[in-house]
Amino acid sequence: MQFLTLIGGFFLKFFGGGLGKDMIAGLNQAHRDRLNAKNDFDRIAADKAVAFWEQQVVAYRSANAEGTERQKFKMNHKVFWFILGSALLPGLSTFGLLAIYNVLWHKMGIWPQYWSIAAFPPPYDEFSRMAMEWLFDPVKVALSTGTAAAGGFLTGKRT
Repeated sequence: MQFLTLIGGFFLKFFGGGLGKDMIAGLNQAHRDRLNAKNDFDRIAADKAVAFWEQQVVAYRSANAEGTERQKFKMNHKVFWFILGSALLPGLSTFGLLAIYNVLWHKMGIWPQYWSIAAFPPPYDEFSRMAMEWLFDPVKVALSTGTAAAGGFLTGKRT
């Protein structure tokens, strides 16, 4: 059990969870020192320690509040969707417009033209091939997924 306590303490300190616990322990110890002071010198030193630890707790709480507010601002719902949309919109709009173009303007399409169906540009052609295979050839997807799962199970990489 001592080993698990050490590992848990390490993770608490590594991820920042142990900082508040150490401050509370320091403040408690400073209060105990003040109560158990034998003379004025010890009492003055304990009062300084109590003041120090109380300032640390106040600073820790204000830093926590500031960090929480910063996280709330960063993960604002509208800001999140704006960033996501601005990152994904160019590629998705290109793919969507090419798909609409391929449906409407080709040799046997709604507005027939003399050219055949247009090909997607290089990053999109592989994606569209895989998407069509996924939609219209479910046996291949199931076989490849099942084969990968069986191989992982047999080699012990997946249980």
